Amino acid sequence: MALQITETRGMFSVFGELNSANVNILARHMQTYLSNTNPVILNLERVKKLDVTAAHMLREMYHSAMRDNSILSIVGLSNSNILGVLNKTKTSFIFSDDRI
Repeated sequence: MALQITETRGMFSVFGELNSANVNILARHMQTYLSNTNPVILNLERVKKLDVTAAHMLREMYHSAMRDNSILSIVGLSNSNILGVLNKTKTSFIFSDDRI
């Protein structure tokens, strides 16, 4: 399934598979919107599959936002399709506790 990103009022929802072939597209797209003035929410609840490379890239995106004092909230920890990879790569800490 192809990657699809939709935006509604600052919340970016990702649909499909997030993997090494397309995670750079997501990273470039999100970098356009991340700033230290506008909060951004990345919703991964509809991701069907996540690979190790994508999990590490999400972690890098999270760290980059922190370094730049940008507000990035990543939601979707309850998505069972991605939980195994997040636990394996120890990257689940990037997810916000609050459900939007």
